[in-house]
Amino acid sequence: MLTTTLFLFLLLADTSAHPTARTLAVTNTSKAGIAGAGDASTDMAQFETTGKVSWYYTWGLDSVSDTDLQFVPMLWGQQDVAQWTDPSSGINATIAQRKPTAVLGFNEPQETGQSNLTPQEGAALWKQYIEPLRAQGLRLGSPAPSSAPSGKTWIQDFLTACDGGCTLDFIALHWYDVNATAFIDYINDFHNTFNLSIWVTEWSCQNYNGGPQCTASQISELLNTTQSYMNSVDWVERYSWFGILRDLEGVNSLDAMLTSSGKITNLGEQYIGAAGVQTSGASGSAGAGGAGATGLPALPSGTRYVFRSGWTTLLVLGVVACLL
Repeated sequence: MLTTTLFLFLLLADTSAHPTARTLAVTNTSKAGIAGAGDASTDMAQFETTGKVSWYYTWGLDSVSDTDLQFVPMLWGQQDVAQWTDPSSGINATIAQRKPTAVLGFNEPQETGQSNLTPQEGAALWKQYIEPLRAQGLRLGSPAPSSAPSGKTWIQDFLTACDGGCTLDFIALHWYDVNATAFIDYINDFHNTFNLSIWVTEWSCQNYNGGPQCTASQISELLNTTQSYMNSVDWVERYSWFGILRDLEGVNSLDAMLTSSGKITNLGEQYIGAAGVQTSGASGSAGAGGAGATGLPALPSGTRYVFRSGWTTLLVLGVVACLL
């Protein structure tokens, strides 16, 4: 009896344990990050209580001093080169102070309102300022295109312009739309095209195509479906919702995970997997990833898919059945 009990305990302990808030290893249950933590007055600790948030970035070199979350620097574009190369506060100083393990490339380079780079300009910047960081042991994340159709083409043209001189350790990308199925198809397409791991460094339930914006319940359901899917596949390494910001700069305000006073919202608590938090989306909601959004049955309201722990449950139940 003691042997059987110990065996069952080990099976459960192996997969159900979650890292503590300050355990910064990125696993399938701690891939979540914070995009936009550069506001020094933001209480980062409120996002660290469950151990599911392990990293953050700020679209640049600005970091936060009172958190142990992993910081990921970013060279936003040409206009930030002077800051990037500053001997006292640039990338080398940031590496020495924050000990990052990865760095991100340019922000939506194919968009004129963002870093606005041709693939050739991007390749030249990369070779001069980002590629050398591999010698310091950093992993290099691709420029992150918007989810416009031109995004994947820009990355392909960028790699052509690099002519073998740019190393990508993973693909960073953004996605804004209202359908979870489309999101899953999108990240799978990038993964299959480039045969690299994926970081989704911005995604949100936002309609840029002239239709209605997502309701709060649709946002909750889309987050539930997409986050659960990303946690279930090893090739999605990290992700960060847009946004954990006081001002979403024109994006649907219901996507906010931070209030204007800097407090975590209900959606933010859902994102970090806070105990007792339920999704507010009604299952089967059209447009925001209802039935069939992941190829799985629609979820009853207030529930989440837990892919890996489900296998443990089945295994334990099978062992128990054999012992009875």
